[in-house]
Amino acid sequence: MRAALLGFVFGVAILQQQAELFSYNWLSLMMGLSLLGILLLLKFKPMPWLHLPARFILTALLGFVWASGYAYFYLSEELPRKWENQDVVLTGTIDSLPFRSERGQRFNFAVEQVRADGAGDLTLLAPWPSRVALSWYGPDWGGDSGGMQKVPSVQPGERWQFRVRLKRPHGNANEFGFDYEAWLLEQGIRATGSVRPDKYAQDAVQYNRKLVDFVWSPGNLIASIRYKLRARIHAALPSQPYAGVLVALVVGDQREISQADWTVFNRVGIGHLISISGSRQSFHLHRRV
Repeated sequence: MRAALLGFVFGVAILQQQAELFSYNWLSLMMGLSLLGILLLLKFKPMPWLHLPARFILTALLGFVWASGYAYFYLSEELPRKWENQDVVLTGTIDSLPFRSERGQRFNFAVEQVRADGAGDLTLLAPWPSRVALSWYGPDWGGDSGGMQKVPSVQPGERWQFRVRLKRPHGNANEFGFDYEAWLLEQGIRATGSVRPDKYAQDAVQYNRKLVDFVWSPGNLIASIRYKLRARIHAALPSQPYAGVLVALVVGDQREISQADWTVFNRVGIGHLISISGSRQSFHLHRRV
């Protein structure tokens, strides 16, 4: 059993080193060979000096194929290239704690329906990524008219319709640095983009609007509770510099901690405590439920 487990893990690790995935034909052949070999081992039971290496190799092939299938499954959700940087209309729910800053607000969006933007009836599109990351800026952002105040706040669990412009995930992948594209893949986010103001719509239709106040699901309920806890903390500690630290400890949202605070935490050796306090449990519970 130990050789089989080590072989399976070894096969998964080898897959992680590949620059590209093997074709379905090769994976099918490897799967067939591994299963056939395992059946032969169970039937004939060779000598230990041959049995253990054979078990390791066959389970390594099985682990390689399993990891490849897993990768194919998650990579299958991708933004069609012809719709990159094109306006589309999305209908779905707010799927994360929104983060609001001076520039705007960012949030994840669970896509339920996609339609092509244009005059007249909107054409349904498929397939499409089930989860995207959106930024929403005010129509007059960058000016002096306070355009950000015109953007309504979104809350987890709300169903919205947005007119957006998306692109495939792109990011730096420096050695020993943060790989943004890999992080998005781990989060299940297969496209990023921004909400387009209605004033740019050719048919003068209000696309960006809330449809339902709350869509019930266990994940949305958890995210909504976290959102309300964060709001209560900010209401009790208005403009306090340490409010973001308390938010991170209570609900696991670390985005309000400044880089200067992270430097202090790391120097005194408590950065890892801030990172793991509440964040892992709340994130994985929200994502997996």
